[in-house]
Amino acid sequence: MKQVPKPIHAFTGEQKKVSKIIDDFFLETKHFIEKRYVVSPPYFEIKSGSISYNQTPSNDRITYLAYKDIVLASVLETRTEFNNIKYTFSRHIEKDTKKLF
Repeated sequence: MKQVPKPIHAFTGEQKKVSKIIDDFFLETKHFIEKRYVVSPPYFEIKSGSISYNQTPSNDRITYLAYKDIVLASVLETRTEFNNIKYTFSRHIEKDTKKLF
């Protein structure tokens, strides 16, 4: 499996350039789990939501790949003070992941 992508900085409006990297990251994680463990494909989901701070909405988002509510990988989108976007990638597969399936 490839390494987790390093954080990416993008200008507002350039999100489409990063979309393929995010999609490939989630697909690679999904394929890794499917090859390594006995899983049922219908239970994989990509979910996304906004983040609020002290009940104040923000432009920050988290998007994650889950299998039966087990988060396998995530991408955190945060905005800088100049309204640029920083994408931070995380994969949540541990040595004991097998216990979850």
